[in-house]
Formats: sequence, C-alpha cells, structure tokens
Amino acid sequence: MNSIEKFISDIEKIKKFDRANNGGHYDGARACRKIAELFENNNCFLRGVARQIADYWLNTFVLSSSSLAEEPSEDNIARIRAFQAFLDNDESEDMGILSAEDWENLRDFVNFEAETINLDVLQNLMSMVLSHNAL
Repeated sequence: MNSIEKFISDIEKIKKFDRANNGGHYDGARACRKIAELFENNNCFLRGVARQIADYWLNTFVLSSSSLAEEPSEDNIARIRAFQAFLDNDESEDMGILSAEDWENLRDFVNFEAETINLDVLQNLMSMVLSHNAL
C-alpha cells in the first residue's frame, strides 16, 4: 500500500468512525474537518502549504456543497487525493480533476511558503505547477 492508498484508507476510517462515534448520525462537515486535519498531519514536512490546501479544499468544495450531509463526495475525495499526489510529487496519480484555477491556487500556496520549503521540494512542486500551465 503506497502513501496515497493509505491516505484514502484513513479517509474511509474517518467516515466510519464519525458515524460510529455519534450514535449512527453522520455529519459530513465534521468528517471533512477531520479529513482536512489528516491531510495537514500527513504532510507535516510542508505544514504551511498543506494547511492552505486543506482550507481551500474544505471551504471551496466541501462546505459549499448542496449535499453537505453526504460529503466528502467521490469528486471531493478525488480532489484531495490529487492534492496529496501533488505534495507527494507523484505524477503517476491522476490529477485531471484539478482545474486551472486549482493549479493557480497551488502555485500561490507554494509561493507564499517558498522560504520554508526545501529547495529540491520547491523545485519539484513548481515543476508540477509549470507542467499544468499555471506559472
């Protein structure tokens, strides 16, 4: 199991635990906040960028959903998976769900934290941004 598969497995556990720990009442917003927290913790080496991505995912895609009780949707799981692949510099993952605006935001998040990022990691992240025409 690679790191992204483990991440997705942990998301499924969060969803199950939310229901189990709350008397069978699932709260999509609460579960997604836990997923955003997991994302940040999973990327502690890029904490600032991870926090910005998690907030972006939560506020832009999840909390604005018309079906908040059913979040995270399959699309939103695919989106956070793509964000994880970005931070992992894993171009073998499908990141087609990310729009041009998403890539521009990723560029901005990386630029904002550039001083705190290892130079090799920064170069890899910006290379991915460039390859998606967001530079």
